Amino acid sequence: MKQIDLQLTTGNNKGNRRELDFYPTPPEATIVLMDFLKLEKQTIWECACGNNAMSDVIESYGHNVIATDIKNGVDFLKDHRECDAIITNPPFNISAEFIQKATKEANVVAFLLKSQYWHAKKRASLFDELPPSYVLPLTWRPDFLYQERKEGEKKGSPTMEVAWSVWIKGDTNTKYRPLLKPKM
Repeated sequence: MKQIDLQLTTGNNKGNRRELDFYPTPPEATIVLMDFLKLEKQTIWECACGNNAMSDVIESYGHNVIATDIKNGVDFLKDHRECDAIITNPPFNISAEFIQKATKEANVVAFLLKSQYWHAKKRASLFDELPPSYVLPLTWRPDFLYQERKEGEKKGSPTMEVAWSVWIKGDTNTKYRPLLKPKM
């Protein structure tokens, strides 16, 4: 198995992580969230947009998308944009800071996180301070390396499980609901 495949699987050291924690989100992971949320047309900030994988899906639902990324000179933690919602797959190493900022700035926030994200003792106080309205585990393992596969190359079996954590202003009663993979 190549090193790149191992990066997303076993919590290896920081030296093996990709620059800026860049792992494009497969479309079905965003589609299932948008189908669940059923948001009215609004302005959504995708603040760690990378190559616009999520932004393109969100835009296809008729939303106005503000797509920014640190690689394009916009540091979410230092920037502000007027928006109704913030939806992203944040850099894991600073995800807590992203949560703290985003929940102050938008009525709806949705972050794609490792499924065991809330299991860590160091995040218990974050959960107590900012309990999500929903934790929505995906019932499949998305292939975060899907864009790198060459035509005909064997896909392999992704091993990282993820869940959406969703904050809706005023709703602090966390609900847990598994999401089925959408038909593509």
